Amino acid sequence: PALFIAANTAWDAGDLKQAFSLLFRSAALGNVSSQLDLGYFFDQGLSVKVDKRKALEWYYRAYKQGEAGAANNIATIYREWGDSKKMLWWFRRAASMGDLDTLLELGKRYETGSDVPRSRKKAEEHYRRVLLSPLANEDDKARASERLAGLSQ
Repeated sequence: PALFIAANTAWDAGDLKQAFSLLFRSAALGNVSSQLDLGYFFDQGLSVKVDKRKALEWYYRAYKQGEAGAANNIATIYREWGDSKKMLWWFRRAASMGDLDTLLELGKRYETGSDVPRSRKKAEEHYRRVLLSPLANEDDKARASERLAGLSQ
């Protein structure tokens, strides 16, 4: 955890090269948070050239250790690549792991029929899971409540 903390300190200070170096070392040692963040560096091109394949590799390592956010990020890359089938598979994995952003994303997709059959019932189920999650903050709950209210109209 010391390398991860040092990496975040460097990142917060704007020293992306140092943050990347520390994250890489920590991720290679198996730190799941560092693996997720390193994937993000490759995904967004922070201090390195954008490399979605390397981002996927690091996200996958984090996912294999139980990081739901990594599954969400993998889905997002497949969405960017236009691969709806893989995108939905990974979004569903992230949702099954309790990722709140993914629950909201899937709720919206079911609400609008985007890449999935339109289903008010499934949209409602996803929004309610956010509201019932002990991990949901007030913003998450407000977004889920707003979407639910929209379903009622």
